Amino acid sequence: MATILFMVKATIPSDKAAAFNRWYNEEHVPQALQFAGMVSAHRYKLIDGDDKYQYMTVYELQDEATYRRFIASDHMKTLRAEYDAHFPMSERARLAYAQVWP
Repeated sequence: MATILFMVKATIPSDKAAAFNRWYNEEHVPQALQFAGMVSAHRYKLIDGDDKYQYMTVYELQDEATYRRFIASDHMKTLRAEYDAHFPMSERARLAYAQVWP
């Protein structure tokens, strides 16, 4: 079973960044980690490069079946709705990768 990395990249206006980071760290990530099979979550801020997204969260899920269940779940629908309600001005991109080595 390959580990899955699910990445969510976001850009947010600078005047909303403090509220965004506080909410994401204290509410959003802990809620995401409640999903069975979600292994970990780490957040990053862009410091160099051409990406238009300033923030990236990397979620590790135990396998592809868990990822597919998560994406289709009511849990994910709730997470997305809460994000949209708090930060409708944000741009996001979602990507998922399966581990190929080792």
